[in-house]
This record gives sequence, structure tokens and C-alpha cells, in this order.
Amino acid sequence: MNKEKKVFAMNIVAMIVAEDLAEEWGKPAEEILLDFMQSRTAISLYNDSLKLWWDGPSVVREWYKEELASKHNEDAK
Repeated sequence: MNKEKKVFAMNIVAMIVAEDLAEEWGKPAEEILLDFMQSRTAISLYNDSLKLWWDGPSVVREWYKEELASKHNEDAK
């Protein structure tokens, strides 16, 4: 698969994650997408050597939620 198609697939996964979380959290998808794109999870998603995008949006969503929970726990200390 060429690089352009891979990036397109990664973008789709990111958008689905944002839309799913928007529905779950009652926030605008655009806001969630902006926050997501600055996360370690997004960096991993766009690192083609990790192939995280192959696992699909549900796995990426769980990674992101775990990252946020971890960050929240660190902030609470």
C-alpha cells in the first residue's frame, strides 16, 4: 500500500475515534479530534512501523482513553 493510502487510513481511524468519543462524552468531535491529534496515541497511530491503524478504531480509542486516565492520575498526584 502506498504512503498516501496509509495516511488516509490513519486519518479515517482518527476521525472515527473522535466521533465515537464525542458521542460517548457529549463533546464536539472537532474538540476531541484536536486534543487527540496532540496525544501520544496519535503519534503512535501515525508511526507506520507500529501498524496501530491496522488494529482499527476500537483499539486506538482504548489506547487514548488509557493515556488520558494515566495523565489524569499523574495530574492528581
